Amino acid sequence: MTWCALNGTLMRLEEAAISPMDRGFLFGDGVYEVLALVDGVLRARDLHAARLTQSLRGIQLDVSVDAIFDSMDALIERSGLSDAKLYIQVTRGAAPTREHVFPTTIEPTVFLTASPFTAGALTPSRAIVRPDIRWHRNSIKSVSLLGNVLLAEEARQHGAAEAILHRDGEVTEASTSNVFLLAAGVLRTPPLSDAILPGITRHLVLELAEAHGLAIDESPVMIDELTAAETVFVTSSTRGLLPIVAIEPGGVIGDGIPSPQFENLQNAYQALLHHQ
Repeated sequence: MTWCALNGTLMRLEEAAISPMDRGFLFGDGVYEVLALVDGVLRARDLHAARLTQSLRGIQLDVSVDAIFDSMDALIERSGLSDAKLYIQVTRGAAPTREHVFPTTIEPTVFLTASPFTAGALTPSRAIVRPDIRWHRNSIKSVSLLGNVLLAEEARQHGAAEAILHRDGEVTEASTSNVFLLAAGVLRTPPLSDAILPGITRHLVLELAEAHGLAIDESPVMIDELTAAETVFVTSSTRGLLPIVAIEPGGVIGDGIPSPQFENLQNAYQALLHHQ
């Protein structure tokens, strides 16, 4: 049984009802967060709350993030899960008529779900490389994800785990994750900008790298630098650190085997997740 919370009320998922006039449905006018519950602990809670706050500000929506997380705590308790994927979606709400401009009087819709989650195996994987067709405000975690969906599906159809994206040859991120590479003992990742979501796992990986004395370089990365790297990997809250050993077009990355430095980072991240 899957439980959810709709505007602060706990209920079974099949009991939830949202108006077809909701602006999240009509316009994608909303934002979201995905969190991991591991060993009964909500991981990186403060970082997720801060990013949700920034996303809400980015679309000029005033909602109490503290109240949302109070509902999330109640939902976690009601679900009885110790390992789960938690989803938060906040839209501008339902208006009586479909108009592009913001309605003057409207109540936001806050929808939360908790579903069982087991992390997949982090086996070396392939990725396709494609132009970044998404909108230009990717620092906002918007529910308008059609570009991401099309790219992720294209990756699946090509037998790949991800689509690594670029604009004029400069790496932005992947369809559902941030991009890193290890080269000559340096951990590199594109700098934060409107083209890149400030990933929570990205933040944690940079902290872990610093703690382990690994040199960090947040600067533009070009697509043709990927195959010259020792290791390329992508990061997200539900995937962790996923090594990419070949790209199309491009070919094999390095010698096709994740480096010891990557394995150290991956192990440190897994230890962090399971640390009480």
